[in-house]
Amino acid sequence: MRLDYSLYVVALICFIIAGVFLAYPDYSIAIAIFAVLGILFVAGGYVFRPKVAVPAPKAPSPLPEPSPPPSPPQVEEKVEEAPVPVAPQPAEEQVPSIPLAPPPPPPAEEAPTPAPTLEEPAKVEEEKPAEKPVRRRRRKKTT
Repeated sequence: MRLDYSLYVVALICFIIAGVFLAYPDYSIAIAIFAVLGILFVAGGYVFRPKVAVPAPKAPSPLPEPSPPPSPPQVEEKVEEAPVPVAPQPAEEQVPSIPLAPPPPPPAEEAPTPAPTLEEPAKVEEEKPAEKPVRRRRRKKTT
């Protein structure tokens, strides 16, 4: 049995005895003694109670590194190329080739458009006139 349980039982007995002496007012000193003893035994039970053990987190075990698969032995293959005999060609008149269309010019690199800065809108606002010109209507000719 745990020690704290037995101390709580003794404290309970002390409080019961103090309650019995309450019926007899002549024994006020006994009431005080058993009440103080009950409080001391409760405190002792609290001190000697087992502490709740917090489970410590396990350290992560290192994962075993997979071994690389065995590489097949390298086999050196020698490829021998046989010379291909070339048949002599009869002499033909060579016609100069005329290009059909000139090659297209390389595409011109376009300069990226700069991102508008905060100053550009201010310039645009400065160039606008402060007041709009008022349009005047033409009068109809009276005949």
